[in-house]
Amino acid sequence: MTKFPRKLLAWFDIFGRKNLPWQTKPANAYHVWASEIMLQQTQVTTVIDYFNNFIHHFPSPAILADASEDSVLAQWAGLGYYARARNLHKSAKIIMQDYQGVFPDNIEQVVALPGIGESTAGAILSISFNQNHAILDGNVKRVLSRYHQVKGHYGQAQTLKQLWALAKQHTPNTRNNDYTQAIMDLGATLCTRSNPDCGRCPVQQGCQAYRHNTQTEYPNPKPKKNKPSRRIAMLIYQNKQGQIYLEKRPSKGIWGGLWSFVECEDSSQDIMRTIQQFDASAHINKTLKPIKHSFTHYHLIINPIVVNCSEQVQGFQSISQLEVGVPTPVNKILAQLI
Repeated sequence: MTKFPRKLLAWFDIFGRKNLPWQTKPANAYHVWASEIMLQQTQVTTVIDYFNNFIHHFPSPAILADASEDSVLAQWAGLGYYARARNLHKSAKIIMQDYQGVFPDNIEQVVALPGIGESTAGAILSISFNQNHAILDGNVKRVLSRYHQVKGHYGQAQTLKQLWALAKQHTPNTRNNDYTQAIMDLGATLCTRSNPDCGRCPVQQGCQAYRHNTQTEYPNPKPKKNKPSRRIAMLIYQNKQGQIYLEKRPSKGIWGGLWSFVECEDSSQDIMRTIQQFDASAHINKTLKPIKHSFTHYHLIINPIVVNCSEQVQGFQSISQLEVGVPTPVNKILAQLI
């Protein structure tokens, strides 16, 4: 065991997080798996409530596998990156069919499940079964980039290769489960993206960034690109009873599998054409406050338009009785309607 994991484990024994809802003894592989999927691109503080709610509705892989996609997405709504929920659902079906409902403990089998890469698989198997696997999530990339002053953005193949080599070099043969949690905790609580708390860091003496006062330079940032903006109109079809019309989005693309308002380009011509195609007798009631929603690669500017429809159109739902998953902007629009 190198000095790095030895010091890190000593710190973890005193300061590590040990009471998160998925940190049970003995470890529950289903809980660990679900939490690791949720923690992709999302912070622990946000995940906790979603995790508790998700496990309450789907307490086992069998119940998750038997659930409808709509019910799964409804419990995921607001957490973002919805492909994670669909992949979790697909994986549960595979686990029931191919592994008799037991989460596999072989890394090749785990990586083959939808939505699970090498790092996530390593984390699940390390924490659940104490297997000796390295991980390289965002927190670990940041810690190792600073500790070794690894040049280049980790989106570059050579930099990523170097970080994987370092991750495997430091991963100990003993207490692998604790080490995996410890290095993630270090990145999440002390070696944070901004204002790292180097004074309390257990590995500061060996950290090259700390030694050279270059913490803010690592990891090297990705070259910045200006995000483009796209404008759309969301048509909120509403009948005389105040019910609204939602349609299910395709599985692929943004908000895949969620329910949303009818969309069109934000131009008078497209708006009127779309309304007439939906209901020839419909007319615009009012326009709500625009909403800006940012994705990784672009900003979406939404123009919400309330449209009064005739009662002959089918498929309307009561806002207070919605039981399907909707995107965050749709929830914001619904809040303006109530």
